[in-house]
Amino acid sequence: MTGPERLCNQPTDFHKFVGAPHHRLFAIFDDDVDAEEAVEALRFEGFADGRDLWVFCGEEGARRLDVTGESHGVWARGIRIVQKVMSNDFGYLQTLDEALRNGSTVVAVWVPNEKTADEVGRLLRSFAGHSIAYGTHLDFVPVAA
Repeated sequence: MTGPERLCNQPTDFHKFVGAPHHRLFAIFDDDVDAEEAVEALRFEGFADGRDLWVFCGEEGARRLDVTGESHGVWARGIRIVQKVMSNDFGYLQTLDEALRNGSTVVAVWVPNEKTADEVGRLLRSFAGHSIAYGTHLDFVPVAA
């Protein structure tokens, strides 16, 4: 597999529940080529190495993101209920889910702190990434332009 198809739904053995994704920056890419170039730039700049990078695409990406929690059991559904009531996570996860179902790609990369998140956010935005947010304790915080 070559091109953007090989980028989709990485890592291939992804089984995590995307609960409260501490220290992870998420961005939406409407064009899969832009997403692939952004991922290459992240790797080149040393921001993404191995398991630090998640890429979600299409229906499979939406299943992995699991906005309802149903794919990951009772515990995950409980987390989603708490997020819906107590944080802005659920609304942002719905934005990501809708983007995936409409053909966009979602890239998530681990970053150690908000300062680095701003830097990575600028890099992702330079490749047409949008709706960029950094996962903190119980909230997604939008990243400034």
